[in-house]
Amino acid sequence: MKESICPTRDRKIPNILTNNPLRQLFSPPGRLLERYVGPGERVADLGCGAGFHTLPMARIVGGEGRVYAVDFDPKAIALLERHAKRRGYDRIIESRAASASAIDFIESGSIHFVLAEGLLCCMTDHVGAVRQIRRILHPAGRAYLSVIKIARANDPRSVSRETWKRLLSSFRLLGSGEGLLTRWALVGPGEGGSSAEPLFEETARAGRLPCC
Repeated sequence: MKESICPTRDRKIPNILTNNPLRQLFSPPGRLLERYVGPGERVADLGCGAGFHTLPMARIVGGEGRVYAVDFDPKAIALLERHAKRRGYDRIIESRAASASAIDFIESGSIHFVLAEGLLCCMTDHVGAVRQIRRILHPAGRAYLSVIKIARANDPRSVSRETWKRLLSSFRLLGSGEGLLTRWALVGPGEGGSSAEPLFEETARAGRLPCC
């Protein structure tokens, strides 16, 4: 594990909340990943925690693929690395304790799919993270972003509706929606425009794309 200096005000989520049997039951990671991740691809899990999505990603991409797992909590990364080694994924997963706004070790334009589920609302440097996601995305790549809607207005980590719209304007919008607690978007490289549903349309309820 390599470690970078991370913003001290970023939010740590206890591993028991992000990686537990109940979450596996009600939000199985394969339901999301199997839509967007394929064998041999290079993918990134930003805000990976202890590897709820990272390990299934490694299984899907296989030995010819690569998974970059980034979380600013060194304890979560250490736990992920133990799980990865136990499953034989340690040669597929490159893990790093770092802020998602400081991932220069990932090659520009190389990532086919970026997962940033609940990432932006746990960090202060929203713009820096979005800039990095744009940088690493392959020209044909996609990224899945989601944020928690409920937060204190004076919390610098919170992502308001207006902030969310500004952040998404950095990408080409492919799909979006919101559930009771979250907003999500599927995006690609490019700026300002949509080839699918308009921002915040309730497509998740129609079953077109997963909302969380």
